[in-house]
Amino acid sequence: MYRVSNGNTFTGKTELSKSFIVFTGNADFKRAISKDWKFMQKAQGNARVYFSNYIGNLNIFKKPLDLGCYEEISYELDLQNTNLIHPAIANSYYNELLRLYPKASSQAQKSYKTFIDFLIKKHQLLENNNEEKCNYIDDIGPYLIVKTGLKKSVIPELPQIYLAPKIWREMTWLINNYFIGPYPKNNKNIYYEWGGYNINSTIKKKSDESALFYLISKFIIIQEAWLDRSNCDSLINFINLIIEKKIKPTDKKFIG
Repeated sequence: MYRVSNGNTFTGKTELSKSFIVFTGNADFKRAISKDWKFMQKAQGNARVYFSNYIGNLNIFKKPLDLGCYEEISYELDLQNTNLIHPAIANSYYNELLRLYPKASSQAQKSYKTFIDFLIKKHQLLENNNEEKCNYIDDIGPYLIVKTGLKKSVIPELPQIYLAPKIWREMTWLINNYFIGPYPKNNKNIYYEWGGYNINSTIKKKSDESALFYLISKFIIIQEAWLDRSNCDSLINFINLIIEKKIKPTDKKFIG
């Protein structure tokens, strides 16, 4: 079973060469505009069933995927209409932890506030608010792409689509597709992995680095919510590495 950032979940199956995906959860979503899926019915508990319009076994991808999959997702997003500004920009970065994971502990909330203070004061995070916007979702990544036979398709239901800085879309894909971490303290002094990708190639200015750190924190929060870890130990560890120990996911000496 897979989970998207709005809390809805999905799973897939193939029977007699016909593949389908079943979504559960009551959070708001957008239906994909592509013609790859046919909505069939609602099942027990408001589950939604979609059959692929293609023949073959269903494969739900795991990372890393090639750039063509990112382009597939970007194409689908660009078909969608939205005038909603991303909540981090519209409602404050400080609210993002509780928006994504309302059960986060008070200690996690305190650490997260310190983290956002740091990004605003030291890394020009608010400059992102003025960047050119494009259609964006919080979890652009491998699990949004499936393959039926040889045909790649974006899943039929997407989380809420927002307008966000263009660089966020690319960075979110890179984080979800390549990033692993942070690791606990270890003798090798390695805390992050990027699967061989040079993440620094995407950073042109200080506010880009702030965007990356913020988006990694969002990636971790989504994982904490999926695992229902309200103490958010991984998030707090990441924040401490960045602020207290100056161990950054852009510093090659800390990347495996």
